[in-house]
This record gives sequence, C-alpha cells and structure tokens, in this order.
Amino acid sequence: MRLDRTSFKKQSFAEAAAEHQATYKAMSAEERSKSFKYLMQVNYGFLGKDWPKMDKTAFSKRLRK
Repeated sequence: MRLDRTSFKKQSFAEAAAEHQATYKAMSAEERSKSFKYLMQVNYGFLGKDWPKMDKTAFSKRLRK
C-alpha cells in the first residue's frame, strides 16, 4: 500500500491558519457548535453516547464571611 501524495498539498502554517479561520467564519453558529461537540466527543472517547454527567462530589461549597 502506498500513500497517495496527490491527496495532500504542501502549505505553510500561515496558509493553513488562514484557511482554517475562513472555514469556521463561513459556518453558522449552529454548525460551529455541532463541530465543537463532535470534536469533544471524539477527543474524550464518548462518540455516539450521551454527554457524561459532571461529578459534583469533587467540588464543595462554602460561605464567604
């Protein structure tokens, strides 16, 4: 199996950053939200599952004096 070098293009970080910004600016707020949620699910390993509940036992509450 060989890598198809025609699938990718050589570009600088500045070009990649500009393309990335243009892509996300063209998206609506709802599309950006869906994209963010998908990437979070992939990153934290709960793709296709419900969002995990926050563990509230790790926090405590105290009164200010």
